[in-house]
Amino acid sequence: MSNVVLPQPPDDLSTATIALLADAVGIFAALRGDDGAVIDFEWRLANPAAETLIGHGRLTGRRLRGDDLVPCCAELFAALVAALDGPVTRTLDLQGKGQAVVGRWRLSASPFPGGVCATLADLGPDRPSMAETLATALEHGAESFALFDADDRLIHATGRLKRFLPELADLLVPGVTFEALVRRTAWMDGALSTEAGRERWVEARLANHRHPDKPFTMRGQDGRWIMVREQRLPDGGVLVIHADVTPIKQTEEGIRTREAEARAARREAERASRAKSDFLAHMSHELRTPLNAVLGFSELLMSEAFGPLGSARYRAYANDIHDSGAHLLALIDDILDLSRIEAGRMPLSDENVDVTALSRQALTMLREKAAGKGVTLSTDIAADLPLLLGDQRAVRQMLVNLLSNAVKFTPAGGRAMVTASLMPDGGIGIMVADTGTGIPIDDLDRVLEPFERSDLAIARVTEGTGLGLPIVKRLVELHGGRLELLSEMGVGTSAVLTFPPSRSLPRNLYPPLPHSHRPNLAQPAGRQNASHKADVPKTDVPKTGG
Repeated sequence: MSNVVLPQPPDDLSTATIALLADAVGIFAALRGDDGAVIDFEWRLANPAAETLIGHGRLTGRRLRGDDLVPCCAELFAALVAALDGPVTRTLDLQGKGQAVVGRWRLSASPFPGGVCATLADLGPDRPSMAETLATALEHGAESFALFDADDRLIHATGRLKRFLPELADLLVPGVTFEALVRRTAWMDGALSTEAGRERWVEARLANHRHPDKPFTMRGQDGRWIMVREQRLPDGGVLVIHADVTPIKQTEEGIRTREAEARAARREAERASRAKSDFLAHMSHELRTPLNAVLGFSELLMSEAFGPLGSARYRAYANDIHDSGAHLLALIDDILDLSRIEAGRMPLSDENVDVTALSRQALTMLREKAAGKGVTLSTDIAADLPLLLGDQRAVRQMLVNLLSNAVKFTPAGGRAMVTASLMPDGGIGIMVADTGTGIPIDDLDRVLEPFERSDLAIARVTEGTGLGLPIVKRLVELHGGRLELLSEMGVGTSAVLTFPPSRSLPRNLYPPLPHSHRPNLAQPAGRQNASHKADVPKTDVPKTGG
Protein backbone atom coordinates (compact mmCIF):
# COMPACT_ATOMS: atom_id res chain seq x y z
CA MET A 1 0.00 0.00 0.00
CA SER A 2 1.32 3.44 -0.90
CA ASN A 3 1.74 6.32 1.58
CA VAL A 4 -1.54 7.92 2.54
CA VAL A 5 -2.11 11.57 3.49
CA LEU A 6 -4.61 11.18 6.31
CA PRO A 7 -7.19 13.88 6.92
CA GLN A 8 -6.69 15.77 10.17
CA PRO A 9 -9.61 15.79 12.60
CA PRO A 10 -11.19 19.21 13.19
CA ASP A 11 -10.25 21.27 16.23
CA ASP A 12 -11.89 20.64 19.62
CA LEU A 13 -14.78 23.08 19.12
CA SER A 14 -15.60 21.67 15.66
CA THR A 15 -15.45 18.12 17.05
CA ALA A 16 -17.81 19.11 19.84
CA THR A 17 -20.14 20.71 17.30
CA ILE A 18 -20.15 17.58 15.11
CA ALA A 19 -20.88 15.47 18.17
CA LEU A 20 -24.08 17.47 18.76
CA LEU A 21 -25.45 17.09 15.24
CA ALA A 22 -28.50 14.89 14.83
CA ASP A 23 -27.24 13.19 11.65
CA ALA A 24 -24.45 10.64 11.69
CA VAL A 25 -21.19 12.25 10.57
CA GLY A 26 -17.99 10.47 9.58
CA ILE A 27 -14.66 11.61 8.20
CA PHE A 28 -12.93 8.90 6.15
CA ALA A 29 -9.33 8.55 4.98
CA ALA A 30 -8.95 7.07 1.51
CA LEU A 31 -6.53 4.11 1.53
CA ARG A 32 -4.91 3.41 -1.82
CA GLY A 33 -2.99 0.50 -3.23
CA ASP A 34 0.34 0.60 -5.02
CA ASP A 35 -1.41 1.44 -8.24
CA GLY A 36 -3.15 4.45 -6.66
CA ALA A 37 -6.60 2.92 -6.66
CA VAL A 38 -8.77 3.26 -3.57
CA ILE A 39 -8.94 -0.08 -1.79
CA ASP A 40 -10.62 0.91 1.47
CA PHE A 41 -11.71 3.79 3.73
CA GLU A 42 -10.70 4.25 7.36
CA TRP A 43 -12.90 6.07 9.88
CA ARG A 44 -10.92 9.07 11.12
CA LEU A 45 -13.79 10.63 13.07
CA ALA A 46 -17.30 9.49 13.94
CA ASN A 47 -19.85 11.27 16.10
CA PRO A 48 -22.16 9.44 18.55
CA ALA A 49 -24.99 9.45 16.01
CA ALA A 50 -22.78 7.57 13.52
CA GLU A 51 -21.71 5.00 16.10
CA THR A 52 -25.34 4.44 17.08
CA LEU A 53 -26.45 4.19 13.45
CA ILE A 54 -23.73 1.67 12.58
CA GLY A 55 -24.28 -0.16 15.84
CA HIS A 56 -20.67 -0.07 17.02
CA GLY A 57 -19.37 1.79 20.08
CA ARG A 58 -16.12 3.03 18.53
CA LEU A 59 -15.59 3.49 14.81
CA THR A 60 -12.47 5.67 14.78
CA GLY A 61 -9.57 3.66 13.36
CA ARG A 62 -11.76 0.93 11.81
CA ARG A 63 -12.00 0.24 8.08
CA LEU A 64 -15.10 0.19 5.96
CA ARG A 65 -14.30 -3.00 4.01
CA GLY A 66 -11.80 -4.64 6.29
CA ASP A 67 -14.08 -4.70 9.31
CA ASP A 68 -17.30 -5.26 7.34
CA LEU A 69 -19.45 -3.26 9.77
CA VAL A 70 -21.98 -1.84 7.30
CA PRO A 71 -24.68 -4.00 5.65
CA CYS A 72 -24.57 -1.91 2.47
CA CYS A 73 -20.78 -1.75 2.34
CA ALA A 74 -20.50 -2.05 -1.43
CA GLU A 75 -22.94 0.79 -2.12
CA LEU A 76 -21.42 2.97 0.61
CA PHE A 77 -17.89 2.27 -0.63
CA ALA A 78 -18.82 3.20 -4.19
CA ALA A 79 -20.50 6.42 -3.06
CA LEU A 80 -17.46 7.45 -1.00
CA VAL A 81 -15.13 6.76 -3.95
CA ALA A 82 -17.33 8.97 -6.11
CA ALA A 83 -17.30 11.68 -3.44
CA LEU A 84 -13.52 11.96 -3.77
CA ASP A 85 -14.17 13.82 -7.02
CA GLY A 86 -17.09 15.96 -5.90
CA PRO A 87 -20.22 16.17 -3.73
CA VAL A 88 -22.46 13.09 -3.77
CA THR A 89 -26.00 12.55 -2.44
CA ARG A 90 -27.45 9.03 -2.56
CA THR A 91 -30.00 6.80 -0.90
CA LEU A 92 -28.56 3.48 0.26
CA ASP A 93 -30.64 0.38 0.86
CA LEU A 94 -29.92 -1.74 3.93
CA GLN A 95 -30.21 -5.44 3.15
CA GLY A 96 -30.93 -8.29 5.53
CA LYS A 97 -29.75 -11.89 5.20
CA GLY A 98 -32.48 -12.59 2.69
CA GLN A 99 -31.30 -9.61 0.61
CA ALA A 100 -34.56 -7.82 1.41
CA VAL A 101 -34.43 -4.09 2.02
CA VAL A 102 -34.86 -3.50 5.76
CA GLY A 103 -34.07 0.20 5.85
CA ARG A 104 -32.65 3.19 3.99
CA TRP A 105 -29.91 5.73 4.60
CA ARG A 106 -29.44 9.08 2.98
CA LEU A 107 -25.77 9.76 2.23
CA SER A 108 -24.31 13.22 1.60
CA ALA A 109 -20.55 13.20 1.02
CA SER A 110 -17.96 15.74 -0.12
CA PRO A 111 -14.20 15.72 -0.71
CA PHE A 112 -12.10 16.36 2.40
CA PRO A 113 -8.31 16.74 2.51
CA GLY A 114 -7.01 13.18 2.27
CA GLY A 115 -10.44 11.62 2.10
CA VAL A 116 -14.17 12.25 2.40
CA CYS A 117 -16.57 13.85 4.89
CA ALA A 118 -19.96 12.12 4.90
CA THR A 119 -23.33 12.54 6.58
CA LEU A 120 -25.72 9.59 7.02
CA ALA A 121 -29.39 9.95 7.92
CA ASP A 122 -31.69 7.07 8.81
CA LEU A 123 -34.70 7.06 6.44
CA GLY A 124 -36.07 3.63 7.17
CA PRO A 125 -39.03 2.79 9.40
CA ASP A 126 -37.45 -0.35 10.75
CA ARG A 127 -34.78 1.41 12.78
CA PRO A 128 -35.36 4.22 15.32
CA SER A 129 -33.97 7.52 14.01
CA MET A 130 -31.31 9.28 16.09
CA ALA A 131 -32.35 12.60 14.58
CA GLU A 132 -35.46 12.86 16.69
CA THR A 133 -33.63 11.76 19.84
CA LEU A 134 -30.83 14.28 19.40
CA ALA A 135 -33.22 17.02 18.36
CA THR A 136 -35.18 16.47 21.57
CA ALA A 137 -31.96 16.61 23.57
CA LEU A 138 -30.97 19.89 21.91
CA GLU A 139 -34.38 21.38 22.60
CA HIS A 140 -33.95 20.71 26.31
CA GLY A 141 -30.32 21.79 26.53
CA ALA A 142 -29.05 24.88 28.30
CA GLU A 143 -28.09 26.56 25.02
CA SER A 144 -29.93 27.45 21.82
CA PHE A 145 -28.62 26.74 18.34
CA ALA A 146 -28.99 28.06 14.83
CA LEU A 147 -27.20 26.50 11.86
CA PHE A 148 -26.51 28.51 8.70
CA ASP A 149 -25.18 27.20 5.39
CA ALA A 150 -22.26 28.60 3.42
CA ASP A 151 -24.56 31.22 1.87
CA ASP A 152 -25.70 32.35 5.33
CA ARG A 153 -29.19 30.89 4.93
CA LEU A 154 -30.79 29.33 7.98
CA ILE A 155 -30.84 25.54 7.90
CA HIS A 156 -32.27 24.87 11.33
CA ALA A 157 -33.08 26.74 14.53
CA THR A 158 -34.11 25.04 17.74
CA GLY A 159 -37.50 25.78 19.21
CA ARG A 160 -35.69 26.91 22.34
CA LEU A 161 -34.00 29.66 20.31
CA LYS A 162 -37.38 30.87 19.08
CA ARG A 163 -38.57 31.10 22.67
CA PHE A 164 -35.29 32.74 23.62
CA LEU A 165 -35.63 35.40 20.89
CA PRO A 166 -39.40 35.94 20.56
CA GLU A 167 -38.90 39.09 18.48
CA LEU A 168 -37.32 36.89 15.77
CA ALA A 169 -39.55 33.82 16.12
CA ASP A 170 -41.57 34.47 12.96
CA LEU A 171 -38.37 34.87 10.90
CA LEU A 172 -36.54 31.81 12.22
CA VAL A 173 -37.55 29.53 9.35
CA PRO A 174 -35.24 27.64 6.96
CA GLY A 175 -34.00 29.82 4.13
CA VAL A 176 -34.01 33.19 5.92
CA THR A 177 -30.69 35.00 5.65
CA PHE A 178 -28.59 35.88 8.65
CA GLU A 179 -28.57 39.52 7.52
CA ALA A 180 -32.37 39.66 7.63
CA LEU A 181 -32.31 38.47 11.23
CA VAL A 182 -29.66 41.04 12.13
CA ARG A 183 -31.59 43.90 10.55
CA ARG A 184 -34.76 42.90 12.41
CA THR A 185 -32.76 42.91 15.68
CA ALA A 186 -31.32 46.36 14.94
CA TRP A 187 -34.72 47.79 14.03
CA MET A 188 -36.25 46.61 17.31
CA ASP A 189 -33.36 47.84 19.47
CA GLY A 190 -34.50 51.06 21.14
CA ALA A 191 -30.89 52.08 21.81
CA LEU A 192 -30.31 52.37 18.05
CA SER A 193 -32.45 55.43 17.40
CA THR A 194 -31.02 56.57 14.05
CA GLU A 195 -30.76 54.89 10.68
CA ALA A 196 -27.03 55.56 10.57
CA GLY A 197 -26.56 54.03 14.00
CA ARG A 198 -28.53 50.93 13.04
CA GLU A 199 -26.55 50.56 9.82
CA ARG A 200 -23.22 50.76 11.66
CA TRP A 201 -24.40 48.15 14.14
CA VAL A 202 -25.57 45.82 11.34
CA GLU A 203 -22.25 46.12 9.50
CA ALA A 204 -20.28 45.38 12.65
CA ARG A 205 -22.46 42.37 13.50
CA LEU A 206 -22.17 40.94 9.98
CA ALA A 207 -18.40 41.39 9.99
CA ASN A 208 -18.16 39.55 13.28
CA HIS A 209 -20.36 36.76 11.93
CA ARG A 210 -18.32 36.32 8.75
CA HIS A 211 -15.09 36.13 10.74
CA PRO A 212 -16.03 34.58 14.08
CA ASP A 213 -13.62 35.47 16.84
CA LYS A 214 -14.31 35.29 20.56
CA PRO A 215 -17.73 35.12 22.27
CA PHE A 216 -19.56 38.36 23.00
CA THR A 217 -22.61 39.39 25.01
CA MET A 218 -25.60 41.48 24.04
CA ARG A 219 -28.80 42.53 25.75
CA GLY A 220 -32.11 41.10 24.59
CA GLN A 221 -35.35 43.03 24.18
CA ASP A 222 -36.63 41.58 27.47
CA GLY A 223 -33.55 42.73 29.38
CA ARG A 224 -31.81 39.37 29.49
CA TRP A 225 -28.10 39.09 28.69
CA ILE A 226 -27.17 36.71 25.90
CA MET A 227 -23.72 35.30 25.19
CA VAL A 228 -23.22 34.52 21.51
CA ARG A 229 -20.63 32.08 20.20
CA GLU A 230 -20.13 31.39 16.52
CA GLN A 231 -18.12 28.62 14.86
CA ARG A 232 -17.43 28.31 11.15
CA LEU A 233 -17.86 24.72 9.96
CA PRO A 234 -15.77 22.83 7.38
CA ASP A 235 -18.45 23.24 4.69
CA GLY A 236 -18.46 27.04 5.13
CA GLY A 237 -21.56 27.14 7.26
CA VAL A 238 -21.74 28.76 10.68
CA LEU A 239 -23.10 27.37 13.92
CA VAL A 240 -24.48 30.13 16.19
CA ILE A 241 -24.95 29.29 19.87
CA HIS A 242 -26.93 31.50 22.25
CA ALA A 243 -26.71 31.13 26.03
CA ASP A 244 -28.61 33.04 28.71
CA VAL A 245 -25.95 34.55 31.00
CA THR A 246 -28.30 36.90 32.85
CA PRO A 247 -27.63 35.30 36.28
CA ILE A 248 -23.88 35.69 35.72
CA LYS A 249 -24.30 39.32 34.66
CA GLN A 250 -26.51 40.00 37.67
CA THR A 251 -23.86 38.50 39.94
CA GLU A 252 -21.16 40.62 38.30
CA GLU A 253 -23.33 43.71 38.63
CA GLY A 254 -23.95 42.90 42.28
CA ILE A 255 -20.21 42.58 42.87
CA ARG A 256 -19.57 45.90 41.13
CA THR A 257 -22.31 47.55 43.19
CA ARG A 258 -20.88 46.20 46.44
CA GLU A 259 -17.38 47.30 45.43
CA ALA A 260 -18.68 50.80 44.64
CA GLU A 261 -20.50 50.89 47.98
CA ALA A 262 -17.33 49.75 49.76
CA ARG A 263 -15.30 52.46 48.02
CA ALA A 264 -17.89 55.07 48.97
CA ALA A 265 -17.92 53.83 52.57
CA ARG A 266 -14.13 53.93 52.64
CA ARG A 267 -14.11 57.48 51.30
CA GLU A 268 -16.68 58.48 53.91
CA ALA A 269 -14.64 56.84 56.67
CA GLU A 270 -11.52 58.64 55.47
CA ARG A 271 -13.44 61.92 55.36
CA ALA A 272 -14.72 61.32 58.89
CA SER A 273 -11.21 60.46 60.04
CA ARG A 274 -9.85 63.66 58.51
CA ALA A 275 -12.67 65.65 60.13
CA LYS A 276 -11.85 64.05 63.48
CA SER A 277 -8.16 64.82 63.05
CA ASP A 278 -8.96 68.40 62.04
CA PHE A 279 -11.21 68.80 65.08
CA LEU A 280 -8.60 67.39 67.45
CA ALA A 281 -5.88 69.57 65.96
CA HIS A 282 -8.07 72.66 66.31
CA MET A 283 -9.13 71.84 69.87
CA SER A 284 -5.55 71.04 70.85
CA HIS A 285 -4.47 74.49 69.71
CA GLU A 286 -7.37 76.06 71.59
CA LEU A 287 -6.41 74.23 74.79
CA ARG A 288 -2.69 74.91 74.58
CA THR A 289 -3.10 78.69 74.81
CA PRO A 290 -4.79 78.78 78.26
CA LEU A 291 -2.59 75.92 79.47
CA ASN A 292 0.54 77.86 78.63
CA ALA A 293 -0.87 80.76 80.64
CA VAL A 294 -1.55 78.43 83.60
CA LEU A 295 2.01 77.12 83.39
CA GLY A 296 3.43 80.61 83.18
CA PHE A 297 1.51 81.89 86.21
CA SER A 298 2.33 78.77 88.23
CA GLU A 299 6.02 79.30 87.48
CA LEU A 300 5.71 82.92 88.68
CA LEU A 301 4.12 81.71 91.91
CA MET A 302 6.79 79.05 92.39
CA SER A 303 9.58 81.61 91.89
CA GLU A 304 7.83 84.16 94.18
CA ALA A 305 8.80 86.81 91.64
CA PHE A 306 6.50 89.42 93.24
CA GLY A 307 7.16 88.51 96.82
CA PRO A 308 6.81 85.65 99.30
CA LEU A 309 3.68 83.53 99.14
CA GLY A 310 3.72 83.02 102.84
CA SER A 311 2.81 79.46 103.72
CA ALA A 312 4.95 76.70 102.18
CA ARG A 313 1.72 74.96 101.24
CA TYR A 314 1.05 77.70 98.66
CA ARG A 315 4.37 76.91 97.00
CA ALA A 316 3.48 73.21 97.02
CA TYR A 317 0.09 73.97 95.46
CA ALA A 318 1.77 76.10 92.78
CA ASN A 319 4.14 73.23 92.06
CA ASP A 320 1.19 70.81 91.77
CA ILE A 321 -0.57 73.20 89.39
CA HIS A 322 2.56 73.44 87.26
CA ASP A 323 3.14 69.66 87.17
CA SER A 324 -0.49 68.92 86.30
CA GLY A 325 -0.53 71.59 83.60
CA ALA A 326 2.74 70.30 82.14
CA HIS A 327 1.36 66.76 82.09
CA LEU A 328 -1.86 67.90 80.40
CA LEU A 329 0.11 69.93 77.87
CA ALA A 330 2.24 66.88 77.03
CA LEU A 331 -0.93 64.84 76.40
CA ILE A 332 -2.35 67.58 74.20
CA ASP A 333 0.93 67.75 72.28
CA ASP A 334 0.71 64.00 71.60
CA ILE A 335 -2.88 64.32 70.37
CA LEU A 336 -1.94 67.29 68.21
CA ASP A 337 1.02 65.46 66.67
CA LEU A 338 -1.01 62.34 65.88
CA SER A 339 -3.84 64.43 64.43
CA ARG A 340 -1.44 66.34 62.19
CA ILE A 341 0.15 63.10 60.98
CA GLU A 342 -3.20 61.44 60.22
CA ALA A 343 -4.47 64.59 58.50
CA GLY A 344 -1.32 64.70 56.36
CA ARG A 345 -0.33 68.06 57.80
CA MET A 346 3.06 67.21 59.23
CA PRO A 347 5.55 68.00 56.46
CA LEU A 348 9.00 66.55 57.04
CA SER A 349 12.27 68.30 56.30
CA ASP A 350 15.22 66.42 54.83
CA GLU A 351 18.11 67.34 57.13
CA ASN A 352 21.49 65.79 57.84
CA VAL A 353 20.68 64.32 61.25
CA ASP A 354 23.41 63.18 63.64
CA VAL A 355 21.86 60.18 65.41
CA THR A 356 24.61 60.18 68.04
CA ALA A 357 23.94 63.78 69.05
CA LEU A 358 20.16 63.31 69.10
CA SER A 359 20.46 60.18 71.23
CA ARG A 360 22.51 62.07 73.81
CA GLN A 361 19.96 64.90 73.82
CA ALA A 362 17.16 62.41 74.42
CA LEU A 363 19.06 60.80 77.29
CA THR A 364 19.70 64.22 78.82
CA MET A 365 15.98 65.06 78.65
CA LEU A 366 15.05 61.84 80.48
CA ARG A 367 18.04 61.45 82.81
CA GLU A 368 16.34 63.09 85.80
CA LYS A 369 13.20 61.00 85.39
CA ALA A 370 15.29 57.83 85.03
CA ALA A 371 17.40 58.69 88.08
CA GLY A 372 14.24 59.18 90.12
CA LYS A 373 13.20 55.60 89.25
CA GLY A 374 16.67 54.12 89.65
CA VAL A 375 16.99 53.28 85.93
CA THR A 376 20.40 53.54 84.23
CA LEU A 377 20.54 55.16 80.76
CA SER A 378 23.34 54.62 78.23
CA THR A 379 24.20 54.80 74.52
CA ASP A 380 26.43 52.70 72.29
CA ILE A 381 26.79 54.30 68.86
CA ALA A 382 29.85 54.07 66.60
CA ALA A 383 31.55 57.33 65.73
CA ASP A 384 31.49 56.51 62.02
CA LEU A 385 27.73 55.88 61.84
CA PRO A 386 26.39 57.63 58.70
CA LEU A 387 24.20 60.67 59.07
CA LEU A 388 20.46 60.13 58.72
CA LEU A 389 18.59 62.05 56.02
CA GLY A 390 15.42 62.95 57.89
CA ASP A 391 13.48 65.46 59.93
CA GLN A 392 15.53 66.22 63.06
CA ARG A 393 12.52 67.13 65.20
CA ALA A 394 10.69 63.93 64.21
CA VAL A 395 13.73 61.72 64.86
CA ARG A 396 14.25 63.36 68.27
CA GLN A 397 10.59 62.78 69.11
CA MET A 398 10.86 59.10 68.16
CA LEU A 399 13.88 58.64 70.43
CA VAL A 400 12.28 60.54 73.33
CA ASN A 401 9.02 58.58 73.05
CA LEU A 402 10.80 55.22 73.00
CA LEU A 403 13.15 56.14 75.86
CA SER A 404 10.24 57.52 77.88
CA ASN A 405 8.40 54.19 77.50
CA ALA A 406 11.55 52.28 78.44
CA VAL A 407 12.01 54.31 81.64
CA LYS A 408 8.29 54.17 82.46
CA PHE A 409 8.08 50.35 82.36
CA THR A 410 11.50 49.46 83.77
CA PRO A 411 11.73 48.84 87.53
CA ALA A 412 14.43 50.20 89.83
CA GLY A 413 17.84 48.75 89.08
CA GLY A 414 16.99 48.24 85.42
CA ARG A 415 18.64 49.61 82.30
CA ALA A 416 17.64 51.38 79.09
CA MET A 417 20.09 51.71 76.19
CA VAL A 418 20.12 53.41 72.79
CA THR A 419 22.20 51.64 70.12
CA ALA A 420 22.49 52.23 66.39
CA SER A 421 24.30 50.59 63.49
CA LEU A 422 24.66 50.46 59.73
CA MET A 423 22.40 47.64 58.50
CA PRO A 424 23.57 45.00 55.95
CA ASP A 425 21.51 46.66 53.22
CA GLY A 426 23.05 50.08 53.90
CA GLY A 427 20.17 51.44 55.96
CA ILE A 428 20.39 52.69 59.53
CA GLY A 429 18.97 50.75 62.49
CA ILE A 430 18.31 52.39 65.87
CA MET A 431 17.29 50.31 68.88
CA VAL A 432 16.00 51.35 72.29
CA ALA A 433 16.21 48.33 74.61
CA ASP A 434 15.21 48.01 78.25
CA THR A 435 15.14 45.38 80.97
CA GLY A 436 11.56 46.16 81.93
CA THR A 437 8.39 44.16 82.38
CA GLY A 438 7.94 43.26 78.70
CA ILE A 439 4.81 43.19 76.54
CA PRO A 440 2.62 40.07 76.09
CA ILE A 441 2.67 38.75 72.53
CA ASP A 442 -1.11 39.15 72.29
CA ASP A 443 -0.76 42.88 73.05
CA LEU A 444 1.95 43.70 70.49
CA ASP A 445 -0.58 44.64 67.81
CA ARG A 446 -2.72 46.66 70.18
CA VAL A 447 0.00 48.90 71.63
CA LEU A 448 0.75 50.22 68.14
CA GLU A 449 -2.79 51.57 67.74
CA PRO A 450 -3.81 55.02 69.08
CA PHE A 451 -5.14 55.12 72.66
CA GLU A 452 -4.58 51.37 73.11
CA ARG A 453 -2.50 49.95 75.95
CA SER A 454 -1.38 46.56 77.20
CA ASP A 455 -3.66 44.65 79.57
CA LEU A 456 -0.84 44.38 82.11
CA ALA A 457 -1.69 45.82 85.51
CA ILE A 458 1.38 48.08 85.42
CA ALA A 459 0.23 49.53 82.09
CA ARG A 460 -3.25 50.23 83.41
CA VAL A 461 -1.96 52.25 86.36
CA THR A 462 0.80 54.06 84.45
CA GLU A 463 0.02 57.57 83.23
CA GLY A 464 -0.19 58.24 79.52
CA THR A 465 -2.55 58.33 76.55
CA GLY A 466 -1.16 55.35 74.69
CA LEU A 467 -0.05 57.57 71.80
CA GLY A 468 3.72 57.29 72.13
CA LEU A 469 4.28 54.14 70.06
CA PRO A 470 1.62 54.97 67.42
CA ILE A 471 3.29 58.35 66.85
CA VAL A 472 6.70 56.68 66.52
CA LYS A 473 5.29 54.12 64.07
CA ARG A 474 3.75 56.78 61.85
CA LEU A 475 6.81 59.05 61.95
CA VAL A 476 9.22 56.30 60.94
CA GLU A 477 6.88 55.18 58.15
CA LEU A 478 6.78 58.78 56.87
CA HIS A 479 10.56 58.36 56.48
CA GLY A 480 10.05 55.15 54.49
CA GLY A 481 11.14 53.03 57.45
CA ARG A 482 9.51 50.69 59.93
CA LEU A 483 9.12 50.01 63.63
CA GLU A 484 9.68 46.51 65.02
CA LEU A 485 8.93 45.45 68.58
CA LEU A 486 10.80 42.58 70.24
CA SER A 487 9.65 41.57 73.70
CA GLU A 488 9.63 38.86 76.33
CA MET A 489 7.72 38.98 79.57
CA GLY A 490 9.95 39.57 82.58
CA VAL A 491 13.01 40.14 80.38
CA GLY A 492 12.39 43.38 78.57
CA THR A 493 11.45 45.08 75.32
CA SER A 494 13.41 46.37 72.35
CA ALA A 495 12.01 48.83 69.82
CA VAL A 496 13.95 48.88 66.55
CA LEU A 497 13.67 51.72 64.03
CA THR A 498 14.93 50.80 60.56
CA PHE A 499 15.51 53.47 57.92
CA PRO A 500 16.06 52.61 54.22
CA PRO A 501 19.50 52.84 52.55
CA SER A 502 18.41 55.97 50.66
CA ARG A 503 18.48 57.84 54.00
CA SER A 504 22.10 56.97 54.88
CA LEU A 505 24.58 59.83 54.27
CA PRO A 506 28.34 59.18 54.56
CA ARG A 507 29.85 61.53 57.15
CA ASN A 508 32.79 62.42 54.92
CA LEU A 509 30.44 63.78 52.24
CA TYR A 510 27.63 65.40 54.24
CA PRO A 511 28.11 67.68 57.27
CA PRO A 512 25.69 67.25 60.21
CA LEU A 513 23.39 70.02 61.39
CA PRO A 514 25.35 72.61 63.42
CA HIS A 515 23.26 72.24 66.58
CA SER A 516 22.61 69.18 66.92
CA HIS A 517 30.00 54.01 66.74
CA ARG A 518 28.62 50.87 65.26
CA PRO A 519 26.18 49.82 67.90
CA ASN A 520 25.67 46.37 69.24
CA LEU A 521 22.03 45.62 68.50
CA ALA A 522 22.30 42.34 70.36
CA GLN A 523 20.47 42.39 73.66
CA PRO A 524 22.07 41.63 77.02
CA ALA A 525 23.07 38.01 77.54
CA GLY A 526 20.23 35.73 78.51
CA ARG A 527 17.52 37.78 76.69
CA GLN A 528 15.13 35.59 74.65
CA ASN A 529 12.40 37.57 73.00
CA ALA A 530 9.19 37.00 71.18
CA SER A 531 9.20 39.29 68.15
CA HIS A 532 6.49 41.21 66.36
CA LYS A 533 6.70 43.36 63.25
CA ALA A 534 4.67 46.55 63.01
CA ASP A 535 2.76 46.10 59.73
CA VAL A 536 5.94 46.08 57.65
CA PRO A 537 7.84 43.37 55.80
CA LYS A 538 10.73 41.56 57.45
CA THR A 539 14.31 42.71 56.92
CA ASP A 540 17.64 41.72 58.44
CA VAL A 541 17.33 43.38 61.83
CA PRO A 542 19.49 41.59 64.40
CA LYS A 543 17.19 39.78 66.81
CA THR A 544 17.75 39.53 70.51
CA GLY A 545 18.12 36.16 72.06
CA GLY A 546 20.31 33.63 73.75
